[in-house]
Amino acid sequence: MEIIRVNNTKDKDAWLLFEKTYNEIENKEFFAFDKEYTPPKDGFTYKIFDNDKLVACFLLTFPHLDEENLGYDIGLCEKYLLKVAHMDSVAVDSSYRGRGYQNILMKKAEEDAIKLGYKYLMCTIHPDNIYSMQNALKLGYKNILTKEKYGGKIRAIMLKEVASFS
Repeated sequence: MEIIRVNNTKDKDAWLLFEKTYNEIENKEFFAFDKEYTPPKDGFTYKIFDNDKLVACFLLTFPHLDEENLGYDIGLCEKYLLKVAHMDSVAVDSSYRGRGYQNILMKKAEEDAIKLGYKYLMCTIHPDNIYSMQNALKLGYKNILTKEKYGGKIRAIMLKEVASFS
């Protein structure tokens, strides 16, 4: 297993895996991906390969003061909005699910966000997506609020507050 970090959020191979994952999952409400979704420009794509095959990918994004910053949903002031990092999206090839890749990628993204000085690690999860919810809870995220996001999709807004280095 090899993890590679790409210094952008629009990696073509990762987007193809996101699209494949979306097309294959039974409950489309669990996955916020759609062709219209555009992640913030600032962030990283993490990819796991098995030999030469891309089997999992993850987006870490830095929304800054963009209206999509989840910090607005929980009432953070502007000063703290700049310290929010989004554990944005994950896709795992269907034949590789159940191997802990979401957890591995999320931990790597958290490490990088903390090194960069981010204090509020946030994500959204459909409340019935028990696998993603369990992964986030195991990593120390708390369900702060449940509300409609992304054009009417219900989401738990998850927060992990960490000590940062800056």
